[in-house]
Amino acid sequence: MAKHSPAPTGVEQQVTASDLVRHFGIWQDKAARAPVYILHRGRPRLVLTSLDVMDALCAPHASRPANSSHLQTLLEATDEMIVLLGEDRTVVGASRGARGYFGDMVQVGAPLSGLAAASDQGLLSAVGRVTQSGLAETVECRSPRFPDRLLNFAVNCGPNGCVLHVRDATAADELQQWRDRHESLARAVEAAGGATAIINLRGRIDQASPHLITLTGASADALATARLASLVAVGDRSALGDAFEAAIDARAPQSLEASLLVGGAALRRVSIGLAPLLSSGRVVGVTIIITPLGA
Repeated sequence: MAKHSPAPTGVEQQVTASDLVRHFGIWQDKAARAPVYILHRGRPRLVLTSLDVMDALCAPHASRPANSSHLQTLLEATDEMIVLLGEDRTVVGASRGARGYFGDMVQVGAPLSGLAAASDQGLLSAVGRVTQSGLAETVECRSPRFPDRLLNFAVNCGPNGCVLHVRDATAADELQQWRDRHESLARAVEAAGGATAIINLRGRIDQASPHLITLTGASADALATARLASLVAVGDRSALGDAFEAAIDARAPQSLEASLLVGGAALRRVSIGLAPLLSSGRVVGVTIIITPLGA
């Protein structure tokens, strides 16, 4: 059912200011591919994006045709699915992300009807209402490529037609399910005595589970700025560094035994597992699990 609302953003591109500060490396990489929306009191208020997108947005557009070089730069710079419609409701432009998903369905001159399943008229109706009223709407329709999946269309008025911001609504639901599973798995690891952490590509801790504080005796603030290598005895740091680099370069899990520093002095023998953290096919960090050995 359609409803009037501001254009939504995918949950995978939304972040609170505090999370952005703690895990800036991860969100910086995301912003290079698509705008990241920074939440204030639960609502998007600020945007972190790439210079290419900002240059295109800030460039003068007065008296420029819809296919101007600046607009083309903007469409080429984002993996978000954006489709521009003319007054006759045919496609006049599409972003790189939209072309990758829809293919010939978003070539210039293609009809609006091709963006949803043949029997789904919700998008046509929503565009008609937005054109008449000028009020933004969102509507969910079945995908023309994958009828078992839903697409969310944010429909806004443009200067010479409409702008569609499209996202895979089914993917958003699946992402939340995976997040729930990840949280459950992390709790199970801690119940078994292990601790988890996410390490950025610079070798520093981006996120640590509460149990890592217990294992190391370090404060949350100290862990937030610590290097992975500083968690273990000096004699084990080279091996841990090699395993960290191998997880990134080979994109494969690694494991080793090491002596964990407890309270900065005492040693505790542990097993450390490392696995590459991937986002859109790129390694953006390394996930580690530390499990005590013996008594």
